[in-house]
Amino acid sequence: MRLLSFALAVMALPVAAALPQYNLYLTDLSKDSSVSNTIKINKTATYINQPTFSADGESLFFTLEQGMDAAVQTDIGRYRIADKKQDMLTKTALSEYSPTLLPDGSGVSVVVVEADQTQRLWKVDWQGNTSLLNAEPKGVGYHAWGGDQDLLLFILGDKEDNHTVRYLDKDGKVTTLATGVGRALSWQPGTQKGVYTEVKQQQLYLSFYDVKTKISTQTELALPEKGQDLVWWSEDILLVSAGSKIYQWQASGKQGWTLWLDLSKDCATEVSRFALNKERNQLAFVCKA
Repeated sequence: MRLLSFALAVMALPVAAALPQYNLYLTDLSKDSSVSNTIKINKTATYINQPTFSADGESLFFTLEQGMDAAVQTDIGRYRIADKKQDMLTKTALSEYSPTLLPDGSGVSVVVVEADQTQRLWKVDWQGNTSLLNAEPKGVGYHAWGGDQDLLLFILGDKEDNHTVRYLDKDGKVTTLATGVGRALSWQPGTQKGVYTEVKQQQLYLSFYDVKTKISTQTELALPEKGQDLVWWSEDILLVSAGSKIYQWQASGKQGWTLWLDLSKDCATEVSRFALNKERNQLAFVCKA
């Protein structure tokens, strides 16, 4: 398995560099894991990525390319599901990526590429106002909130092999968990276990960090080929997108990955990031153009 450039979506790009092109889809999801009423959010292929649902499920947030080729820049878009209308949560001179719901419900946290190319976590409230959230650490690529105002952070290294996953507790203490990692970050529901991936023999393997015991554990479970992005369906079932399909793994079982959903009818290339609403009856997924 050839590893992809995990941090491409949030690494600072030179002027006139083109971002990868995607389409973002929203679909209804039934109890038997079949989809229906699929719609495409964007009219033409563009850099549209990193979807996340609002807590009430009424809106979908995402990263969207803005401007002309000579000034590549991204903002946070918002799609209102009921009336099928799109607007922008942010419209700034900087680039924002990876909208993630803040635990207190006051807005979203985002990775901002600042004027000097520093990448840090910022807050965007529901009126679109932005403010610095964490001055340190710098070089943030992706992030995931835990249950105690704590964070898993993907930190960019000087080269791909040096990307790290770090744990930031509520008091600001940073612990490096692993070096040579994938971009996926999540928390197992109902636990205090953070989940990330590590590279071993040119494949990505699941790893867990237990906040209570402060112990990191690398499993022997490799992700499917081309799989990178993880979403928990429940406390016991983890999903991963790979190619045009989504696979599941049962944490309490002994089997590996099994097919959960085939999206090839709507996405003939490959599914990247995906998100579920709280009720688990809608799925948003990104398809490579």
